[in-house]
Amino acid sequence: MSYFNNFERIFMERSLVLVDSYQGEYETTQLLNGLIGLLFFPNERMPDLISEENIQSIEHWGFSPTCILNAGNNKEIQDLTLREVVRRLRNSVAHCRVEPFPNDHRPCEGFFFEDINGFKAKIPTEQIKNFIRGLLNQLLAQ
Repeated sequence: MSYFNNFERIFMERSLVLVDSYQGEYETTQLLNGLIGLLFFPNERMPDLISEENIQSIEHWGFSPTCILNAGNNKEIQDLTLREVVRRLRNSVAHCRVEPFPNDHRPCEGFFFEDINGFKAKIPTEQIKNFIRGLLNQLLAQ
């Protein structure tokens, strides 16, 4: 039995299509815009459905915990849960504490995320996509 209403499920399904299909010049802009909904809805409307599994357990998604530079709140990175990372990333985006980082070939290779509690992450674009795919697939499977 699903805990989602049709709006939430349809929003997540359509968002997955956008994450997987857009490959244009504005890929990182589209991804950052998408993070607003893709982090806010799960965090605000279904936080109890986001797993409390340890962040190391989602490496198979293609997301490396080494992207987390500081867990914040005097916490160790290895003690972070998926639910906490979703909340920290959501806070970073919601409070405009996101900055792009470049490489030699692209003006935006990924983003720095930071929240007021000391959380810091540097996540390349592909790993952001992998994180979002994994999260949405996990939620949609419930």
